[in-house]
Amino acid sequence: MIDGIIIELLEFDSKLWENNPKLDFVVLTNLSSKEEIGSRRASYKGLDFVIEPRGKVKIKGSIHKYFNDGLHNANRFTFENFLEAVSQLSEFGVIPEKAVLRGFEIGLNIDLTSCKIPSKTFLDSILYCRGVRRSDMDINGESGYGYKFKTTNTKYKFYDKSAQSQIYDVELLRIETKFTRMSAVESLKIRTLKDLMNRDKLISLISSKYLKFIDETIFFEWDQIKTTRKIEASYKSKFKDLRNPDWWIKGIKSRVERQRNKEKLERLIDKHAKRDIKKILKDLILSEIEEFSRSKKCYEYTEFEELQKWQKSNSNADKSVTNTPRIVRCGLTDRREVKKEKRYCLTCGKEITHQRKGSKYCSDNRKCRDKAYNALKSENKKAVQLKQEKEILHLIHGIGSDLNLIRTTNPNTKRIKGKPKRRTSIIVTVNGKERYFHGTDARFFLREFEKKIEQREIIPKNKLKRA
Repeated sequence: MIDGIIIELLEFDSKLWENNPKLDFVVLTNLSSKEEIGSRRASYKGLDFVIEPRGKVKIKGSIHKYFNDGLHNANRFTFENFLEAVSQLSEFGVIPEKAVLRGFEIGLNIDLTSCKIPSKTFLDSILYCRGVRRSDMDINGESGYGYKFKTTNTKYKFYDKSAQSQIYDVELLRIETKFTRMSAVESLKIRTLKDLMNRDKLISLISSKYLKFIDETIFFEWDQIKTTRKIEASYKSKFKDLRNPDWWIKGIKSRVERQRNKEKLERLIDKHAKRDIKKILKDLILSEIEEFSRSKKCYEYTEFEELQKWQKSNSNADKSVTNTPRIVRCGLTDRREVKKEKRYCLTCGKEITHQRKGSKYCSDNRKCRDKAYNALKSENKKAVQLKQEKEILHLIHGIGSDLNLIRTTNPNTKRIKGKPKRRTSIIVTVNGKERYFHGTDARFFLREFEKKIEQREIIPKNKLKRA
């Protein structure tokens, strides 16, 4: 999933690379003055090791290809593989916590063998992606095998991976998100290579920056609805706009309007098309993510199981009237593993599986939520009180006879009509500064202070007096 990376190593001595026999550095040199021009660069297994003139040290390239000994990045690259590849980089002095990301990419190589749909069909069905026009990608000097959509901080790519890698025994579609500026993932707090090794952060990254963009991308397979003959009369004129790529960029100004029209097009596809190519693609992506997140030790889900909720297992990948075979998603997986997990109210224990995701208490009984809220407030109040009592004990034990106590009313409290004024308040003089304690804190202070006097641990300079 993680592929291209650009990292800058902090607090790094470049001599470690210069003395490494695996790295053969080259640099442009002025023939007359013999002065070095530009950066020193060494290539090794798909990665470029760069030493810049000002001393910055960077690694650029495909960590996926590095894991494959520099041969290719066309196979599956699991999370376990990524961790192993990062571990291998330690021989070049790479410490993940000190490897600052300057750019990286995540992507999947999707095997289309099971659906028997060529990658070109998926590529040509893209109507809209991120509000920008698509640009052709040159694959081995030829166009038509891929498209990219470039925004301010990110590039989104769809292309034929088989054609790029010249692998002809399998049909591969590559979908990739490349972060050209780190501000694109600033909200996820991903800054170093170590952050990409954090499962929770990686799940958030995949959900919000990869799967979400696929959800928002609009697909339409022209061959599935060639004419408007079967479409309802009220939708015929609108359908001409919905299948026009230019209209999605120029004709719609707001996100709400775009979402509404997107749902309208998807309803028409679901009703009149023999197959929904977007749902086929999402099933394939989910199947590949399941494989990406599996552990090497066993054929079971890892902590990435949360990503399985993105697309429910269904038969949308094919309909009875199409020749497209049903996609079998990880047939070796026990179906019981993906059953909906039951949830229960944290207060009364009643089952609340039917309620919305994230519910913790009964929606039909306000008392459960109020009870939990009051308990939390009580715990917080106790924690604050405990902290204050520890501070008071520290004053009494630490300062002892230097304390000067005066019982008084709270001078900062305004009189409220109908409510008696609290009179249990004290002024404590510590190092020439006055501190006020009121109510429960004042009573606790007095009790503890009097205990110490009785035990003769403190001999006060003055008796406790009233202001």
